[in-house]
Amino acid sequence: MIFSLVLLGCQDYNLQGPNTVETSYNPPDLAVATREDAITQVTVPSVDVLFVIDNSGSMMEEQTNLRQNFDDFMRYFTDSGLDYHVGVVSTDMDDRNQSGKLIDDGSGTRYIDASSSAEDAVSSFRQRAKLGTTGSSTERGTDAAYAALVTHAADVNKGFFRDDGVLSVVVISDEVNQSRNPSWQEFAAWMVAVKPEDDQTWFSSIVGPAPNGCTNGTNIAERGTGYLEVTDQVGGITYSICEDDYSSILEELGMQAAGLKREFFLSDVPVVDTIKVSVDTDGDVREFGTDEWTYDGVRNSITFVSFVPDPLAVVNIDYLPLADSHDPAAVTDTADTGG
Repeated sequence: MIFSLVLLGCQDYNLQGPNTVETSYNPPDLAVATREDAITQVTVPSVDVLFVIDNSGSMMEEQTNLRQNFDDFMRYFTDSGLDYHVGVVSTDMDDRNQSGKLIDDGSGTRYIDASSSAEDAVSSFRQRAKLGTTGSSTERGTDAAYAALVTHAADVNKGFFRDDGVLSVVVISDEVNQSRNPSWQEFAAWMVAVKPEDDQTWFSSIVGPAPNGCTNGTNIAERGTGYLEVTDQVGGITYSICEDDYSSILEELGMQAAGLKREFFLSDVPVVDTIKVSVDTDGDVREFGTDEWTYDGVRNSITFVSFVPDPLAVVNIDYLPLADSHDPAAVTDTADTGG
């Protein structure tokens, strides 16, 4: 018995499986698909743009600057298919021939619309905006805007302001807003409530900037109190009236009113160095170098430096999502604002 147990204790055991089983190393697939964001540039179906222009004694140079650069505004409207209205009123509420009544350019029309050619539209605005400097020294910009859009909506300004689409008011003045009926606070509340969506109303101010206004040569502009606050509440663009060149602000205002964008948001956080940007315009694809756009890591968006995609153009943004990157060396600081 003892001998048998010794034999058992010395027995070798073969723990290997059958010789017919073959094995191979099979690592997981670490390949990561590149994300492709395709974003369509859209525009609003219709927009009503009201320019409220100060025509008091110190406004000659500013009116000239506005007229000379107006083509930068209109290029986003003419030949775009956008249904637009552009009108002009003064800040003078004392003269009964003004007081919120849209300015006629001599043709018998109260506003410019999409039936105008690009050349005619710019020419018409320049005529309407040549208001002179003999207007009331009590500048009531938001009173004039309200009168144009509400008080005279059913008479001399009939057809200008429409319920659908976007309303954009642009005021240019070197004085404070002295409106009182309604007050600027009441006007701001009206603009916020007049459309169902936040991005359907804009109030932009080309005025004396905060905190203390500005000076340009002999021209002095007070802080645009009562205008800047409306812009803050309604949404819009502010710009110093003391700037020598209005081309950039008019371009921005035109883009905003037309609903066009230069900034496009990504659906995921990217590895910045992998971003590639192209734009497809009716089948014509253009690729953009990294010097033609910037990336904002806080907003997770790319912004074209100077290019503005046409309506219905498709902006394609290809990139490797940061969360899916398996290469630590590929992780780039997402707060980098460079292209």
